[in-house]
Amino acid sequence: MKHLRIIAIFILVVLLFSPNIATAASNSGKIPTFSILSVIRDQSVTIETQNFPANDTFNVLMNVMGTQGKNGIKVAVISSGDGGSFQKTFTIPAQLKGLKQISIRLQSNTGSGYYSYNWFYNNTTGSSSGNASSQKIPTFTISAVVRDQSVTIVTKNFPANDSFDVLMNVYGTQGKNGILVDTVKSGEGGSFTETFNIPEKLKGLAKISIRLQSNKGTGYYSYNWFYNNTTK
Repeated sequence: MKHLRIIAIFILVVLLFSPNIATAASNSGKIPTFSILSVIRDQSVTIETQNFPANDTFNVLMNVMGTQGKNGIKVAVISSGDGGSFQKTFTIPAQLKGLKQISIRLQSNTGSGYYSYNWFYNNTTGSSSGNASSQKIPTFTISAVVRDQSVTIVTKNFPANDSFDVLMNVYGTQGKNGILVDTVKSGEGGSFTETFNIPEKLKGLAKISIRLQSNKGTGYYSYNWFYNNTTK
């Protein structure tokens, strides 16, 4: 009987302190993401976070394009404070100066399992040429999920008068070569909200990648991922 009590206590401790279980329970499907606000070529990049957990600590990593910032150069360590949305500016490391595109990743160093990544053009925004809008990076955040049914996104900095294929694929693919679930027009661009059905082949997966990719040859694209759990 004593052994059974010890096992029961051990299981309870695991359930209370396992990072994966705690994340799923506390997150309710919200994914920490961040957008690129501005860039000073070869000097710095400024980001704005969304849905970040409170009281966590993150390593800020930069690496070459396509790496998602994994195993990158550590440029800062930040505290998320009250979480949610906040802005931070980071210095571009000497090893990456001169590159056209750079990946950036925020990764918890506390064992909570939280991370987020993005990328940016290494070009100064707000240039005197008046073409500042061309330097803005189109991004989108996940605002709601209905398990195995749909996902709702909110875009930011999208170009006007463009048309985007909406692709979904397994996690880790950035949505590349995914299943075409819809085609949307960006209209006036900037920020807009859209809801897409999750395709049959991806139902039941824990995490799904989603990608919006211009089909007009403009070169614009953006990708993200989401937990396939109903948000509350």
